[in-house]
Amino acid sequence: MELNDKIVIIGVTGYIGAWVAKKLTDIGYTQIVGTYRNEAKAGQLQTMLPNVKFYKANLGETENWHEVLSEAKWIFNQGSASSPDDKTFKDRGRTKEKGIRMLLQMAAQSGTVKKIVHTTAESTIAYGNDDPSKTTFTEDDWTNEDREGLFDHNMVSKTMEERAAWSFIRSDENTTNIIMTTIHPTHVMGPSFVPWHNDMIYAMLRGDRAMADSQLYGVDVRDAAAMNIALMKSTEANGKRHFASAFKSTYSTLLNLIKEQFTDEQIKAVLGHTARIIPGDEAADILSHCHSTSYYQDMVPRMLNRIEYKTNYPDVYAYQYTEPNTTVIEAMEKMLKDKNKG
Repeated sequence: MELNDKIVIIGVTGYIGAWVAKKLTDIGYTQIVGTYRNEAKAGQLQTMLPNVKFYKANLGETENWHEVLSEAKWIFNQGSASSPDDKTFKDRGRTKEKGIRMLLQMAAQSGTVKKIVHTTAESTIAYGNDDPSKTTFTEDDWTNEDREGLFDHNMVSKTMEERAAWSFIRSDENTTNIIMTTIHPTHVMGPSFVPWHNDMIYAMLRGDRAMADSQLYGVDVRDAAAMNIALMKSTEANGKRHFASAFKSTYSTLLNLIKEQFTDEQIKAVLGHTARIIPGDEAADILSHCHSTSYYQDMVPRMLNRIEYKTNYPDVYAYQYTEPNTTVIEAMEKMLKDKNKG
């Protein structure tokens, strides 16, 4: 990657995408193009990153993409196609398949795109497993999107999308031999670069409700962005899938850390009422009657701290991951700051 190469960030106003744009800007890249859907967010980010050129463009729709991709060499894809007409998980998956295929077809037609780093998720790797004895997952594994009872649409739709992307890359349709690498973040946490994102801490712990304690793997959003760039630059990463996972924790550990570091008033300002966490072994006993379901086989081993994620490529990402306590504390501080501004 040369500093004057044209780089496209699809979904530049997103949680990871905005940090990718910020880090590329700090490195000194001069031709960064970002696509967006929301005019107000794009306008605000434009004031923060005035060197980035913005285009409104939706995956699955052809408008503006020829101009976006003209003379582009490197694509960071943080986006996915969506449709309000989708009714089922499979509908969402077919929409995402269509969107990623359109992007790759137009990238090939451009004649200049060399490589795409496609951000997907751990949900395309470690769920819907038919073997209940399997507890270790690597990038060689795939979520079974056809497994009956999957409870999260991302497990289905993102897996369908990624399979479609690899199918195109390995087919004769890839007439210009575009290279692809995929990155699979676990729970993404940490301070948002922009003021409109609350991270997974907010999604997991807010609300007056009961929830089962469970292990979770996490990664700082800034590390996820830096890993995108590292994978783009690495020839060793070409054609491979990569976990983005810095640490292993539990919901109760995160909540206890927050309670130690912040006042009740501060916690309420960010999270409202915090969730009441049921110990994992108790939750597993409650669910024992549905042991044959996909939900039980996916989630109970996590409640009992039995699942391991192991990357096949520990050396490809030459970067020091942010320590998890720092991630959590700085995420809360940023959300407090944004609340006070609002």
